[in-house]
Amino acid sequence: MAIQMGPVLRFAGNDAKTSTWKLTAMVVATTNPGPLKYGSAEPASPTEIWRQGGRAAYRYELSATLAAKPSKLKYDVGGKKFEIALPAAGMPPQIAYGSCNGFSSLKEMKKVKENNYLWKKMTERHKATPYHLLILGGDQVYADSMWETLPTMNAWSKLSWTDANKAKPTPEMKAELTAFYFDLYTDRWAQPEVSAALATIPTIMMWDDHDIFDGWGSYPPERQDCKVYGAIWECARHAFLVFQQHSGDAKLENALSVKKGFSFAYQVGPIAILAIDMRSERTTKQVLTLEHWSKIYAWMDGLKGVDHLLLMSSIPVVYPGFDTVERILGSMPGQWEYEDDLRDHWNSRPHKGERLRLIHRLLNLAQEKNIRPTIISGDVHVGALGQIETVRKGQPLAINQLISSGIVHPGPPGVMLFALRHLFGNEDEVDTGIQARMVEYPGTTVKFIGQRNFLSIEPDQKASGGRLWANWVVEGEDDPFTKVILPMEVPLAAAAE
Repeated sequence: MAIQMGPVLRFAGNDAKTSTWKLTAMVVATTNPGPLKYGSAEPASPTEIWRQGGRAAYRYELSATLAAKPSKLKYDVGGKKFEIALPAAGMPPQIAYGSCNGFSSLKEMKKVKENNYLWKKMTERHKATPYHLLILGGDQVYADSMWETLPTMNAWSKLSWTDANKAKPTPEMKAELTAFYFDLYTDRWAQPEVSAALATIPTIMMWDDHDIFDGWGSYPPERQDCKVYGAIWECARHAFLVFQQHSGDAKLENALSVKKGFSFAYQVGPIAILAIDMRSERTTKQVLTLEHWSKIYAWMDGLKGVDHLLLMSSIPVVYPGFDTVERILGSMPGQWEYEDDLRDHWNSRPHKGERLRLIHRLLNLAQEKNIRPTIISGDVHVGALGQIETVRKGQPLAINQLISSGIVHPGPPGVMLFALRHLFGNEDEVDTGIQARMVEYPGTTVKFIGQRNFLSIEPDQKASGGRLWANWVVEGEDDPFTKVILPMEVPLAAAAE
């Protein structure tokens, strides 16, 4: 068969004036896969966006007009038929969220019985109550195997620190890396349980470190800026643009792009979604450039007709502090494989200034625009709930943080999970009068879920003023963990108008 992976759907935006739902689809095929037929529209023709060896990635563009009630869009490509659920015009979408779709090592893979169990659960829920969007918050693939499987990278990794930093990438190295990333995405996403979801739920994806390799951006400058890392970056970036964004030429819809970063912003009915790229510009001293933050804040300032903002931060904004975790890991032999993750965290000292500005801007959004900000995160291989709370001018303000990971990667070692559950209880004073803390799930005594999980965000079907029902679907649990997120209360002055 010509098609070896896909189709993978991508959400390309929503035109509220015309109620147009825009999508792209991507397949990997050995020959031209032919047109994609959908609805009563003219068939979409494939555009080749990356050829590698005997295979190529092809992109399609399609769109549909949203109706007054939820509807379906049927399509077929390469002889296979699929169906997409569309929300009603002006209404909030049903959303699934997941992260950490893979394994950082063979050791981690051996810890689970069924790799893609939660992907099957997601598809089951999708059939019962359709999802309109699938947000994937990072580590859509795990590229760390390059150090063992690619001869040139294995040899380079064995050089001394100084020699490795001085080395130049060879043509053989670049060829291996190019083929590696193409094959990694193709093979991982072709797995039946993953493929079933990607072909029927339009995605919004934002990468994290493992989509490049573990700890990207958190290495010392002499290593982060070396030429071999530069070659890896170029190959990983191209694969990200092609597979996650369906763009071989950096043509990116809804992008708040700058010279190097790729953040994306969307508005669907009363819900806005902001996916921040926290890897492209990351160094040991910064997460994003000032120019990039300025574009993000300008977009936030322009929001209208929105009740909820879902902000995707691949790294949790609220989490046990860097110093505490570092101290505990130091007393736990064999746990220093997590050290680079500590340097990645917002609570790492060099990143605290950016974190503080982000929190203040989100609180401003809540107070000035009456929009409820909610942070959705992954990365840490646990499910958890965090809150940021303050009072301004007599008005209580709260930001919820929903952590869900991993959909495939297993949870942390038992001793680390014990530490998270029992040794961390102190609040983090973000600033004077602003507290951040991990909280128990409502109706439970659980703060950290150690099993694999994904998040189901199910809004009240109201054009405005609706709640968000956040449900963690957890492996081994019959019922989800649930958190209800209320919209901001309407000010009395506005209610009287």
